[in-house]
Amino acid sequence: GLVPIKFEPDLLKCRKDDKADFTEQDSVSFVLQAKCPQGQKKLSVYSKDLRWLPLTEQQEEALKASPPRPVDDEILLAQLAPGQEIECVCSCEKSIGKEHAKWSPVCTAFYKLHPVIRLEKEILNEDAEELKRCCPMGVFDVEDVPQGKRAVVVNERNCSTCRECLESFNGQEKGVMLGKAKNHFIFSIESVGQIPAPLLFERALSKFQEKCQSARESVRTNRKRQET
Repeated sequence: GLVPIKFEPDLLKCRKDDKADFTEQDSVSFVLQAKCPQGQKKLSVYSKDLRWLPLTEQQEEALKASPPRPVDDEILLAQLAPGQEIECVCSCEKSIGKEHAKWSPVCTAFYKLHPVIRLEKEILNEDAEELKRCCPMGVFDVEDVPQGKRAVVVNERNCSTCRECLESFNGQEKGVMLGKAKNHFIFSIESVGQIPAPLLFERALSKFQEKCQSARESVRTNRKRQET
């Protein structure tokens, strides 16, 4: 499997030639040494066994405050039988997810429309309690009123539109209105671990801005050519 590395990618340059040697400018390296002694059933080798190997004294000095390391220490790399051993140097380079998924710092990214839930009729007492119970996402709650208890919407954003409130509760007849705001999007981003998700979103917006600017310049250039 893949082993994500906790490291600031902006500190490296992309290699222009795939056949060129790795250097301190475009890579970081790790050494892995493990041996299963005779008499032992097996030896599990994990990502925590990877040790950062500075390529130069300059790189060691520059990165010693926050040295490169695996995001998670418990990723299984191999299992060795008695007498087997591994000794290798692993090089990590910078690139983009467009080239290969292994370079993408995002594991999941998706969006949904913001749910809109309204109670167009008062739902009271036993019906209010039943509506609260039937929703698996905790969208509804019950508040005390002079008439007894009344259902209210408290976590509209949590709604997954599973429709339990309409089908199990028969909410359509009892005044539950379920819809979506067509102009309000909720984006969810999950990071693999190298870069925090909020920072990933900021960098994605910055890159999107650059692409928009590039497209605008391209349109302007084509218009000038057509006019001449």
